[in-house]
Amino acid sequence: MKNVCFFSGDITRSGGTERVSTMIANGLAACGKYHILFLSLTEQGERPFFPLAEGIEHFALGERWINPGPGYLKVIPKLRRFLREKGIDIVIDIDIVLDVLSIPASRGLKVRIISWEHFDFAYEMGSLYRRLILKYSVKRTDYVVTLTKENQKRYGEEAGRKRNIATIYNPIQELPPDRPVEKEKWLITVGHLTRVKGTDYLGQVASIVLKRNPDWKWMVLGDGEEMGYLRAVTEKESLEGRLILTGRQKEVNSYLEKSQIYVMTSRSEGLPMCLLEAKAFRLPSVSFDIPGANEIIRDGINGYLVRAFDCQAMAHKLEWLMKEETQRQQLAQNAWSDLARFRLENILEQWIQVLDSQN
Repeated sequence: MKNVCFFSGDITRSGGTERVSTMIANGLAACGKYHILFLSLTEQGERPFFPLAEGIEHFALGERWINPGPGYLKVIPKLRRFLREKGIDIVIDIDIVLDVLSIPASRGLKVRIISWEHFDFAYEMGSLYRRLILKYSVKRTDYVVTLTKENQKRYGEEAGRKRNIATIYNPIQELPPDRPVEKEKWLITVGHLTRVKGTDYLGQVASIVLKRNPDWKWMVLGDGEEMGYLRAVTEKESLEGRLILTGRQKEVNSYLEKSQIYVMTSRSEGLPMCLLEAKAFRLPSVSFDIPGANEIIRDGINGYLVRAFDCQAMAHKLEWLMKEETQRQQLAQNAWSDLARFRLENILEQWIQVLDSQN
């Protein structure tokens, strides 16, 4: 039985990366072929935010967060010792930044390194240190897993990685129960409130849409450094009680099933879990037309893609859809039309092929 280690920044965080990682790990553990464990650089929470299956242990290399840079040097010997003591056969780096630790730490050991890309290729190339890491890791890891076909293509054309690379989508774990639920006039957004998630765009669009449609509310589930900005928008635009900032929520599903439109205003994504969750709940989704979103949303079929970062166009599309109940229902009916490619069992089969492949 192979020992497979998922290597994370911090598995106790509540983001989409942590959620999909635990889904894949739990699924692989259930198949009985692998012994699964998690290792984090640090664990700032008491336990993983998303539950791990029984038998999956989790460990941390340190007590404090370490930013990429010279501070990483002292981590490499700790990681190497961990790999040897636990008899790790395969390390799955949940973010290419961790490749700069696992590659040197595994040198001389019989450990395969799988680099699991969680961001858009353009995002990686837009940051100097991430671009340097990608150029270092792309030639040294045993396998690369991307989240979109577009990213795999760019890895080949711009980074020269054409062998031992595959696209594996994030999965939808489960579908909600088929029961009648009374819908509210809610727009909804779920995720970290950060610049890369376009929280400033969300504030601009919400200011336009909610002021002109006083019978609708916008539910925002999540927290982050941009929470203060949204609070300021709420106060400035007198949107108290309609731009609802719930903070971090574990019971996201109860909000999704009552909502009518999912909205994503991100600047960049890998393959957004939030859109897959919206898809599971048959929610029409409206997003800026960015890589990742356009592999889930089929424009005019199950949602709409709006010219990237055009807040006026986003507001116009939302207001039109808010008034068109028949169109919302049609988009909702189409949400499951291509569900098979995102089902967990199909995604796990692809991961098993990667884990069992021989370089």
